[in-house]
Amino acid sequence: MGGETAGLEEALSRVVRLAGDHISALDSSMRQMAAHAWVGGGAGPFTQATRDQRTQLQQAFETAATQIAERIRALGGHPTTPSLSTPLPAATSAGGGYAGMNVEAMTRMVADLERAGHDLPAAGSQLSGALASAGVSVAPAQQVTGVGAWAADQATDLRRRLTVLQQRPDGDMANAAVVGFGLFGGSASDPSGLGTVLTAAAAGDPSALEKVVAAQNDGKDPTLASRVNSWWQLLDPAARQRLINASPQLIGSLNGVPAATRDSANRAYLGLRKDAIAKQLAELRQLEQRMKQGARQSHISLDINALEAEQRQIQAVEKSLAMGGVNGRPPALLLHLELGGLGKTAISFGDPDKADSVVTSVPGTGTTLEGIGGDATRAATLWDQANISAPSHTKIASIIWLGYEAPQLDAGILRAKTSVASPYLAQAGAGPLASFLDGLHSSHQPTGTPRFTVLGHSYGSVVTGMAAQARKGTFADQLILVGSPGTMAARASDLGVKQVWVGESPQDPVADLGHLPLSGGRNPISGLLTPWFPNGAGPFGTDPSNIAFGANRFLVRPTPAGFTGYDIAAHSGYWAQRSASLENMGFIINGQYDRVSKLPTPKQAPHPTPHLTPPPLPRPSSEPVSPPSPTPQSSPTPTGD
Repeated sequence: MGGETAGLEEALSRVVRLAGDHISALDSSMRQMAAHAWVGGGAGPFTQATRDQRTQLQQAFETAATQIAERIRALGGHPTTPSLSTPLPAATSAGGGYAGMNVEAMTRMVADLERAGHDLPAAGSQLSGALASAGVSVAPAQQVTGVGAWAADQATDLRRRLTVLQQRPDGDMANAAVVGFGLFGGSASDPSGLGTVLTAAAAGDPSALEKVVAAQNDGKDPTLASRVNSWWQLLDPAARQRLINASPQLIGSLNGVPAATRDSANRAYLGLRKDAIAKQLAELRQLEQRMKQGARQSHISLDINALEAEQRQIQAVEKSLAMGGVNGRPPALLLHLELGGLGKTAISFGDPDKADSVVTSVPGTGTTLEGIGGDATRAATLWDQANISAPSHTKIASIIWLGYEAPQLDAGILRAKTSVASPYLAQAGAGPLASFLDGLHSSHQPTGTPRFTVLGHSYGSVVTGMAAQARKGTFADQLILVGSPGTMAARASDLGVKQVWVGESPQDPVADLGHLPLSGGRNPISGLLTPWFPNGAGPFGTDPSNIAFGANRFLVRPTPAGFTGYDIAAHSGYWAQRSASLENMGFIINGQYDRVSKLPTPKQAPHPTPHLTPPPLPRPSSEPVSPPSPTPQSSPTPTGD
């Protein structure tokens, strides 16, 4: 009996010694996380995973010791078992989006994990021998070995990722989304479940890229662009080029891919499509000439018309891009391109990844890719104006974003889904716009504290408002709304941005749609609209120019015709050269709020408006709609231009 007890006590002593040497193997990693080696992104999940592994490690040694001690007691012995656990280092990693990384601390943590990955399997082997000699289960030894394998896997992956990050020119505190979702790729949450899809895309699967583009267009995952940015940064250059060569349009459409890369990919796609269309048209025209009149010839004519329409879209894009690099402007970048149908695009004057101030303009009703030249001119003009008043060495990027299907005037005002009077198309465009801004944030390279502005014009302000509400607090720093019929919000504060600025010409008929309350009946668009009330809630929420909305209002001078009535030209006149509205928008983009000509806010609104709830989607009706009456702004009338 005594000899057996002595053998068990020796085995227990071996377990205690092994525990003393190894139970703290992951404590250093926990301390590094507590010291904010990495904050944000997947830091929380990684910290929890490390804590869980540490707990398993210490429980394994405690279980091993307990098993042997119980055998000794069963034989009448009185074993002494010290505590085989250590206090948990406090970890305070923040959740949410990526905040920062300390390269030095991260390097130490990777080394600690490498050491644990080497030492723990050896400790597991020794523990297995001690438990076997005591005649008890060796499961705790297998658990120790498993923790070692986990640490080794983490160290190998992190070392590779950290090497990529150290090649970035960001300094010790790397401020890039690639860290948040690339450093601990498996630790960050993946609400869209696209981690495996991106892996397949890296292997050259074009259908996987299509799934990613589709996922970003629904706008449901605010982390997707950061994940794409991380995925792209961690690919080797050869893999990136293979993807661009194979699927230039898809790579050019991916939010989170650097702007310069998107431009290169989209221009490659533009050139390929231009050549292909020219070849197809030549073949179809020859075929059309050889054939007699008939159904098939009619079908060929339709194909020719569609290809000619794409040609005109390409020409419009090329002319818009040519506005960059002249008159002091930076080169234009093509950030998105979809040909066919109404078409879609995004063109930036200046590189948004390197800019101190980025303004994204969202156009409204009637916008098409074929007619994008006018909207591109406005974006270029906005860059010119902001650049004039910006402090020296300030880099500005001005983007025209047509990434949604804008309502067309010939669609009929009462068609439920395509009408300018319905928020349906704005809702469909809000997801792509929110995702596009996610991409601008994730690919931006640190230049101090950048300022992101989104300017919504006309129906584009409805899209902007809905996208802002989908990304409260992260969408942009400020919104500029001009000629806005509404944002689907009751208050400016509902939009979740720091600053909301509104400019409205007193002669703009579209902006005054925001004054029109809908019918109180169950079908809000049927029948004649209820009588006009200056501070009523219109079809898109509270009128942004209404004092009750709570936005900052800047001066927009009327045209020389005065306030005698509506002038549809006023709806497009906010970018007029040397106008007060253009100057004010330039100041706002630069954050020069003290230079903005503001409209005074009366101490009390003449017709207070209760908190409003955005109306439901309108349904079609065959009844006519009465136009609104001209409405001056409630502030003192400005004079002169």
